[in-house]
Amino acid sequence: MPNFRADHYLLAEFEGTPDTKKVGEKVLQALKELPELKDLAIVSKRLEGKSWSEILGRIDIPAGSRAFWAMIKKEFSEREPYHLFIRFDMNAEGENIDAARANVKFWIEENVAPKIQAKTSVKTLKVLQANEIYMPKLE
Repeated sequence: MPNFRADHYLLAEFEGTPDTKKVGEKVLQALKELPELKDLAIVSKRLEGKSWSEILGRIDIPAGSRAFWAMIKKEFSEREPYHLFIRFDMNAEGENIDAARANVKFWIEENVAPKIQAKTSVKTLKVLQANEIYMPKLE
């Protein structure tokens, strides 16, 4: 079966304003429970008065992957409607690209999302393809 690039994103809103370091550690613990995610590390970032946490690593699956990246931030806005943003940069097998994307979405919804929901106070959680991500109009 052929491999296709099937990147997906997990976006979550937390109850209240999250402490990026504490919530980041909880998300990291949840992600470490997944054997496919390797070399995970968390770093704190600060720029122009804003601070956030990032989790970096790689996805080790037979179909191949490139990287894994997550960001936990305090602000929730129309332009960035999430507290947690995870990019799954991965390939998947399928009869066609739609089948490969469906496989990736299923894996994230069945394996990743429940672990994050169990360790954090998630208000909303979405798993999206790149073309489904909200793209605000910049002026």
